[in-house]
Amino acid sequence: PPANHHGNGDSDDDMPAAPPEEEDEVETEQPLSPTVFGSGRGTEPLLAPPEEEVAGLEGEAAGARHGVRVIEEVYSKSCEAGSNTAMDAVRALYPHWSEFNANTEMGRRVKWARCSNDWVYGELSTGSFASLIAGTGPIEGDGRTFVDLGCGTGKVTALASLHFANVLGLELQIELHSMACALAERFRSLAENHGVRTGTMSLHQADFLGHLSQSWTNAAGQHWWELADVAYACSPKFSKETMAGLDDLAALMRPGAYFVTVRHPLQNSAMDEVWRGEAIFSWGRDDLVVYRHK
Repeated sequence: PPANHHGNGDSDDDMPAAPPEEEDEVETEQPLSPTVFGSGRGTEPLLAPPEEEVAGLEGEAAGARHGVRVIEEVYSKSCEAGSNTAMDAVRALYPHWSEFNANTEMGRRVKWARCSNDWVYGELSTGSFASLIAGTGPIEGDGRTFVDLGCGTGKVTALASLHFANVLGLELQIELHSMACALAERFRSLAENHGVRTGTMSLHQADFLGHLSQSWTNAAGQHWWELADVAYACSPKFSKETMAGLDDLAALMRPGAYFVTVRHPLQNSAMDEVWRGEAIFSWGRDDLVVYRHK
């Protein structure tokens, strides 16, 4: 996984015969075709949003503009750093590569890395976050909560904090989580120095499906799907199994809550598609899809 990384990977059921040797290629019996997003190849993120998009957001427009400038400074290299960190974390598993069938924490992590591209990293552009907000429409209440599933380095959580009172980011890979925490501290400090108001950002090292780590809950025992007014998953390369897991949990969200995916649709009958449009990501253009719980 934003990198849950249950990150961004279509996968087959067959096991790869050997660990990947190159950053942009995984050797398997049937190729998984992982593309390491934001590694300097191809289309780079659009960091600066069009002025009319930011100005068009309801309320908070001036604050959003100042906040976006801070985010551009803090997260200017986050995608490249996230891509490299995610790849290094997979390489660190190579000494345990033969343990993929072991019923241990290490065995489950190796199997996850070998059998999917969920760890592949990518980010939504700063400018296209305005499309996400516009797609969900107005959200009632003062305690609005945004949840970023597989938050990676935390760029989208920072963007969401300009518009939501509470922002929760869940990231499986501890190295990405540590990076996200450091960047969030810098973002909070600069935002405060520039008089930018932000919501509360809460970052946690956890698997949003609860398969590779214990399911995250807050102090009151609530899961992310119970808290979210808007949940977002950067899912263009999510495996079928990861999408099926998200489908099940999205169905548990409260009526009126939104779930936003990239490329892959939700399949459960509890969610209605309410908006679809093209957005810019670190790998190029892709579909951003907004669902609303009935």
